[in-house]
Amino acid sequence: MGLYSRNKGKRGERLWASFCREQGYDVHRTAQYRGNTGAAGDVEGLPYIHCEVKYVQALNIAKAMEQSVRDSMAGEEHDDPILHDIPIVASKRSKEPWLVTMEFLDWVVMSETGNFNHKKIYTVGKKQEKFSIRKAIEEAKGRFQQGDIFAISYHRGDFNLATMYAEDWFTLYREWEAGMDLKRRAEREEH
Repeated sequence: MGLYSRNKGKRGERLWASFCREQGYDVHRTAQYRGNTGAAGDVEGLPYIHCEVKYVQALNIAKAMEQSVRDSMAGEEHDDPILHDIPIVASKRSKEPWLVTMEFLDWVVMSETGNFNHKKIYTVGKKQEKFSIRKAIEEAKGRFQQGDIFAISYHRGDFNLATMYAEDWFTLYREWEAGMDLKRRAEREEH
């Protein structure tokens, strides 16, 4: 990887960390604090999440997701995916909003966990193999009311994926994380 690509990657990680701090999370680049470990996500501070950050104009989402999944399990002594952080890919193009991609089943779990009151949650499936994810999200946005949450579900490589605007992802994540914290607290009290 060339110097320009490394610097762009670092810049993307800083931008994502800044975006996460705007959402209320104390997120920072992993390499800044622990060096480049290989198994660690690009940023840390989102509990239960392994985050791969991509700041590129053209993204191979299957390859990025494969990296996030592989790294989320690296260094672990067990092969149970339930015990691992959820792998996500946060991606951005210049002058465009952040998107978050995750495995579809993880998205289902998050979307069914929270209490979203007035918000409606939708998924829009795309059957064709080749399409622009960003264009599909923009087109879908016009079909829903302001405040509704939606994701585009599709298949790439070995993955069934869901991609959504990062702001919407944080709405799901906050509710899901709160439930995980309660679950972990209850487990600790049992022992």
